[in-house]
Amino acid sequence: MKIPSFVPLVESERRKRSIIGLVFEILFWSYNIVVLGRIVFFNLIMKSIEELTFNEPPTAWALAIIKRFEYDSRYAELEWSTIGILALIGAVFGLMIGLTGRGLGTWLASLSRIQPNNAEDTLKVQKHWAYARIEGVFVLLLTLVTGWVLVKINIAQAFEVDGLKGAGRLVLQLACGIPGVGASEIPVGFGRVIPFGASLYDGIHGLLNVLVGAANSITSFWGAAPLEKFHVNCIPTEAQYFGLAIKLLIESIYLAFMATFFAVPIAFVLAFFAARNLTRHSRSLRLIYMIIRMYMNISRSIEPLIWAILFAVWIGIGPFAGAMALMVHSVSSLVKQYSEAIEGVDEGPIEALQATGANRVATAWFAVVPQVVLPYLAFTIYRWDINVRMATIIGLVGGGGIGGLLIQEQGLAHWTQVGTIAFLIFTVVWSMDFFSARVREAIQ
Repeated sequence: MKIPSFVPLVESERRKRSIIGLVFEILFWSYNIVVLGRIVFFNLIMKSIEELTFNEPPTAWALAIIKRFEYDSRYAELEWSTIGILALIGAVFGLMIGLTGRGLGTWLASLSRIQPNNAEDTLKVQKHWAYARIEGVFVLLLTLVTGWVLVKINIAQAFEVDGLKGAGRLVLQLACGIPGVGASEIPVGFGRVIPFGASLYDGIHGLLNVLVGAANSITSFWGAAPLEKFHVNCIPTEAQYFGLAIKLLIESIYLAFMATFFAVPIAFVLAFFAARNLTRHSRSLRLIYMIIRMYMNISRSIEPLIWAILFAVWIGIGPFAGAMALMVHSVSSLVKQYSEAIEGVDEGPIEALQATGANRVATAWFAVVPQVVLPYLAFTIYRWDINVRMATIIGLVGGGGIGGLLIQEQGLAHWTQVGTIAFLIFTVVWSMDFFSARVREAIQ
């Protein structure tokens, strides 16, 4: 299983990389065999056989196989013991391939993308990893098939007439809530009003009916029944409703700002303890590094909506719970970004200050901070942008802001009001994205 000498590796690393590649190979083939057993056998082969049992009369051999395996497509699952057996078979197969030193796992572990020094060794490397490339393509195709089956992709459903008509009616109702629709007016003070025209709604309505007419022209050749054109009355959102929505949207913006404001100083301090290049020379700092990294991975793996539920139970429903949820998630995300910026700094100034006898705090402040201040600003602005987007939906679980109103209107099927809220959210998110992009560009 040893990686050949013509693969460009340091000799001391060769055997270690071979062992790592063997482990990768075992894992790859355990995955492959389990997926083949679960997806290909149950969801493709057995499901096709099951369909034969619905014939009149049922296909005898298909019925016998279904009874033999007690197969039911609604409950087609592998038992844990079967999964273990399949994984063991895959592990043995992967072990056999891994021992040849030619598999995908060994290729990944060998970092063989490094080019040899001469043309002869280059040809040897390409020939040596021929099987690894085949195995990689097989793993990719198997993963695509698995995703296709588990996600239940059905392209034909996207073109069903009833679904298209329902989506068209919903689009019209959502468009009805956007400013520029209907005959309403918004007061702007001193007796002045801003009239709303009907251009957007009428335009979408007309476009959909043109598409229906084109579809009818095409399907008439096959004698299919003509599709009905869209007829949806537009009752525009009242002006007072915009005031309520804007008020809650402003609450969401400030919610995101407060979450980011309190997350930045915490993340700034923790980032220095989460950077490997600043903690590798001390056992105590390495322990702190591991603890902070564990916290980052745990808190980032839990979505802000889950944190919002936790804080809503803890401190009550409202924007404060939403701000706390976003702050916890922002701290872990910023620590990761900040620490990676620190790990990429030039080591020269750090070594120079250490040579003068400067302590760790002085070294970090005078050698590291000047190099990372611009990336820090860019990351902070980008995080506020993300928090503004998250704040618009954090209210779905009691985190305050406009999300609560959105889920309320959606539950009542008030699609015109949902369109109004969606338009306002889009406007704020687009504005924030434009603003943050310009600020990041200015500080680069």
